[in-house]
Amino acid sequence: MYITMTANNFGLLFSSAMTLVVVALMLFMSYRLYARNRRQTYRTLLTSLAFVLAYHILQLAITIKMTPDTTAIVFVGKLLHVYAFIVINFAIFELYHRRRPRTRAWFFGLLVTGLLVAALDAFAGSTGAKGAWTDRLQSTPALDGYLLFLGPLFVLMFVPHVGQPRKYMASLMIAFTTQLAVISGTYWAPEAHAFKTISGLLPVCYYILLFALLFERVVEILQSVYRSSITDGLTSLYNRRYFMGRLDQAIQSGSALGVIFCDIDNFKKLNDTHGHHKADGVLKMTASILMEETDSIGLAGRYGGEELVAFVVGTPETVQQTAESIRARTEQETIVTVSVGYSIAMPGEPGETLMKQADQAMYYSKTNGKNRVTDYATFGEGKSSTRPKQRRSSGNA
Repeated sequence: MYITMTANNFGLLFSSAMTLVVVALMLFMSYRLYARNRRQTYRTLLTSLAFVLAYHILQLAITIKMTPDTTAIVFVGKLLHVYAFIVINFAIFELYHRRRPRTRAWFFGLLVTGLLVAALDAFAGSTGAKGAWTDRLQSTPALDGYLLFLGPLFVLMFVPHVGQPRKYMASLMIAFTTQLAVISGTYWAPEAHAFKTISGLLPVCYYILLFALLFERVVEILQSVYRSSITDGLTSLYNRRYFMGRLDQAIQSGSALGVIFCDIDNFKKLNDTHGHHKADGVLKMTASILMEETDSIGLAGRYGGEELVAFVVGTPETVQQTAESIRARTEQETIVTVSVGYSIAMPGEPGETLMKQADQAMYYSKTNGKNRVTDYATFGEGKSSTRPKQRRSSGNA
């Protein structure tokens, strides 16, 4: 079988082949997302890409004469294209927002409308003769116009709600321009090859933009999942496990550093008198102070309950100044105070030991007036003020 390639066929072949590669990559990424987390969003994305893939496989098959170029098949391809465009844009929206009843109503409404518009093209004006009905399928102005209308509609519906509005807006503009070229080359100037070239090449740009949008969104999702696994949900501070790992890394690097241990004074009383909501707000404010004070010089974490910790890379004076600044700012900017202890790392000293020393220094501050900073080196190990081995619950004062 010999295939005669015209300029128009070559453009369609190139567009469909390139698009199949890009869509296949998107399909693989979507499948990996769905395999990790079987959310409705990823299932919708997979469905939309399946529609797109089916449409372009059909286009490719028609171009290389593997499928007969009948009016019925071309008509089905156009309807498949409309459905693919609707589903993929809703899938992009759902990457950022959960599907709500109103969104679901729009989704199925547009799909049903597309079917009705296709029926209008297929049967309107038909005389009932088989030949007339077949001739009618060769021209689908209503379906082509509907696809053109969908681009501006999605601009109004989705662009303000998508996390990458410029990239998404550009993709819709390309889709609109492509469909305008299709309509122009079909109904207004069928002899103009420029319209056929544009409609053949622009879909590649469209799917490349969608691929970039999907890729960036996947990176955002993975970063969010990773961050949620290493941070505390309430305070956004690093959790204990991650904090201790980073502390050990800093110690092994040989950096001069110190650990700061903070405990909010009278936190149980605050919980009892003002409620959990108020207490959580105070905890978040104190955590924010720790993050600001250790920014670029260390790391802050939540050790447990109302106990907040940090390590600061620098001289003992830097550690002491940071600890005092945390105490002073908490007193000035919140309705509570903090008891603070810190300990300077010695060569070869493990992170767990350093944390225990800072904890004991904090306990010394707690039992000697509260709202003060204590250096572990000022009283050393084994004093009567050393904190008991059994830890207090998160509600203690």
